[in-house]
Amino acid sequence: MKRYFLSILCSLLMVLVGKAQVPDAYPSIAGFSATFVNGQGEEEEIGEEGGVYDAPLTVTFDVSLSDTTGFDVLYTWSIKQIKEGREVELAKRNEATTTFTFKEGGNDVSYSVALEITCRYRANEIYTSELLGEYPFTFSLRGSSVQLFNAFSPNGDGTNDVYRVKTQSLLSFRMKIFNRWGQEVASGDHNSLPTEHENDFTYYVCWDGTYHGSRVEDGVYFILVEAEGSDGIQYVRRGDINVLTGLRKEGQR
Repeated sequence: MKRYFLSILCSLLMVLVGKAQVPDAYPSIAGFSATFVNGQGEEEEIGEEGGVYDAPLTVTFDVSLSDTTGFDVLYTWSIKQIKEGREVELAKRNEATTTFTFKEGGNDVSYSVALEITCRYRANEIYTSELLGEYPFTFSLRGSSVQLFNAFSPNGDGTNDVYRVKTQSLLSFRMKIFNRWGQEVASGDHNSLPTEHENDFTYYVCWDGTYHGSRVEDGVYFILVEAEGSDGIQYVRRGDINVLTGLRKEGQR
């Protein structure tokens, strides 16, 4: 596994109080990973140089050691946010594998994760070995956006058959669609709506052009979107949706 973000400074601190047994070998890093599940449902690894990702981002950090027989091992993960030049500690964790969700994005926000590992030799506790991670890696989350489109054609030809809203880095999303009489024909939120992911954007699939299982008539419909961005922006967006299929009421031309 890659050992990115974790530059390891190995130092052996020996304090002799009496005659003590010296271990043949001290633990060393066998592997390290920082992974998340991307929009396609695939596991992806944070790049060695950090990178920029969509919010919210849930990352699993994992480290493994070799040659730990006879040692007690203490892990200390330090998770920090750097916002407008100020550093704030978000969490400290003490397990080999830990998971954390990063939520806030934007140009002035980044994150830093560092790990310190302390190994104590059980045969004689006056011998202590420390592995110090002094060079944390950093990454950031994109700012948010919401884009509404004004038309789609649910005619089953495989092109533009569903109405989608284009978004980026949202913590929450809700929408309702109405006909011209104010009757609700579709609704959903970030928990219930299917999503599609293209070129770092998340598309919420909001409507297939049906109401109670039947295809709606062509015409103008109306959408209301409320959303919260990872950068704190609160969205209230309204727009028109033109349904274009050629379907008309009987008797219309």
